[in-house]
Amino acid sequence: MRTIAHPLRGYLIAAAVTVATTALAAAVRGHIAPVNLSMLFLLMVVAVSLGSGRGPSALAALLGVALFDFFFVPPHLTFTVDDAQYLLTFAGMLAVGITISTLTGRLRAEAAAAGARERRATALYELSRDLAEAPFEEALFHAAGRHARVLFGGEAVVLVPGERGDLEVRAGDGTHFGGEELEAAEWVYDHGRAAGALTREYRTTPGLYVPLPGADEEVLGVLGIRWAEGAAAPPEDAVRLLETVANQLALALGRLRRDAGPMP
Repeated sequence: MRTIAHPLRGYLIAAAVTVATTALAAAVRGHIAPVNLSMLFLLMVVAVSLGSGRGPSALAALLGVALFDFFFVPPHLTFTVDDAQYLLTFAGMLAVGITISTLTGRLRAEAAAAGARERRATALYELSRDLAEAPFEEALFHAAGRHARVLFGGEAVVLVPGERGDLEVRAGDGTHFGGEELEAAEWVYDHGRAAGALTREYRTTPGLYVPLPGADEEVLGVLGIRWAEGAAAPPEDAVRLLETVANQLALALGRLRRDAGPMP
């Protein structure tokens, strides 16, 4: 059985919670003044904001005002208002409800961003640790590719020049690597700048490629991420984050090559 998509589910929950709040208000209406019943609806908006986000909570605020007017403001069972003072109550309920939903939505977004930053910091720390412990180049490349997949959710590929100077895949699946993607990687290697998604060069390719910077503007290779067709859009800071991974990989690669000494 297919499940309801998440955005629609949030709005349905908001409608259901609003109806439940209306039923609760009807049960206690004999003991609480109509104006005070509005507090129940505001609390309901806060609850929906915490659970379902800004859009559903805005819907809850609108429905709450409408149901409060229909069931609890004389004359009942009509949207007609005899006492003009209730119009101010409605305006206040709606304004407070939407304000609460907006602020709660911002808090949720900030909390999600903070969580993402923490996960990235942890992943980058683990990457630096694994790179420091890698005993040879292949281990470096595979460690960087593995952590890049975790950070970006795509397929990572590491390319370095072979004996003839052509780029060769040293980590990742190179079976289907070619065409425009290979052209983008070669352009990155030749120019020392990022290319692919979120850049000005080769932006139609399904991947993002950044150089592995060496000493004296030398480029040691290319690190890339390829996203599957239909995958979620890459984050806006993907270029900067992938360059951070590439810089760590390049430093570790340079260290290994210095320790190994010049080739005989």
